[in-house]
Formats: sequence, structure tokens, C-alpha cells
Amino acid sequence: MSSGHDGRDDDSSGHEHKAFKFTIVDSKVTAAFELDDGVWESKSIDDDGSETYVVEGTEVVRTEVKPFGTEITRYADVDSDGTYLRVSEQWTVSPGANGTVPKFSGLLRFSPTDSDDAIAVRAGEDCSGGRGSDDFVIRDASHLRIDDFSSLEHDTLVFDTGLGLTSREHLASFITDIHQEGTNFIVNFGSDVSITLVGVQPDHISWDDVSVLS
Repeated sequence: MSSGHDGRDDDSSGHEHKAFKFTIVDSKVTAAFELDDGVWESKSIDDDGSETYVVEGTEVVRTEVKPFGTEITRYADVDSDGTYLRVSEQWTVSPGANGTVPKFSGLLRFSPTDSDDAIAVRAGEDCSGGRGSDDFVIRDASHLRIDDFSSLEHDTLVFDTGLGLTSREHLASFITDIHQEGTNFIVNFGSDVSITLVGVQPDHISWDDVSVLS
């Protein structure tokens, strides 16, 4: 689903995912950086007490307090080059949380395995499935790109945006355009939100492949 560009932020690192660096002193994270357009930009750490960073072995774990509960993100430097990529993300909802809250509470992966996975679909990420039946969980209202989506493998697009979506019909009411661009199937929700399914033909996907949680 896209409006012409591929939905990914270009950077000069060669990584296909968002990249991060951390300054770690005595097993504590003292500074965090995110690569943005080829430049390492400093990220705030605990400006308002809502987020913490903890070093667990070779991983960095970030916990952020949200209105609905907490968001836990794990980062790993898989090739020991000092650059960390997101490994997983999990949202937990606090008892008694008010308003529209996410429904999916399982672990979301940023890279697939050979098993059935729940994959995090995020702007600026090279989102791809693997073998098995994968759930691509969409929480960003942005330009998104999904590779290796296969209806034949029972993959599913799961909308858990927290934006108050109630059904597939409700979701469909926001679609402004559906078209094929080369081998890609593209759906636009206005000019600022889109989803591109790479290598998917129109007869290879249907509303049976879509689930709306929130």
C-alpha cells in the first residue's frame, strides 16, 4: 500500500531496518542514537521519567510507559559492529486502561523465522515474512511496505492501530485508492497513509486475509 515511493527511509548504513547506537558505561545506557538520513541523531533518555533502558547480556531493552500500559522493545547488535537493530516489541495493557487500546499483546518480531510469526509492520522498516503463516501487525498510520505476503501460506494483515477501527468495513471506508504498480499491490488511505504489498497480484489477496482488532 503506497502512494508512489517505497515507504522506507533511506540511510547510508546499508541496513534494511532502522538502526540505533547506544553508549554503554558500566552496563548502563547513557546515550541513544538513531540513524536518520545517514546522520546519527541523539534520542532522549528519560526526559520525563516515562522510559528506561536496561542492558541484558548482548541486548538493550527499552521500556516506555504509554497511556494504555507499557511498550517493551529489544535491540541487538547481531554482527558486533556497534549498530543495533530492533529484535522485538511487546505492548502490555494495564488493568483498567481507558480509551482505545491495542488488542494484540503478544511478541512482535522485526525479522521472520521459519515458524509462524507475528511481524511488526513499521514505517522505515524492511518488513518481510518468512515460512509459515505470518500475521503482519499494523500499528503505524504511515507509508508501509510488506514483502513476502502470501495468502496461500495463510498470512494475515492485522490492523491493531488503537485508532478505533471496528471492522473490515470500517477500515474499507478510509480507502481512497487501490491500484497495481508493476508487481506491487498498493492501497492508499489518503495521501499520508498507504500499504504496499510487494509482488502481490490483485487476485492473490482478499478481505479474508485482513483482520481488524482496533
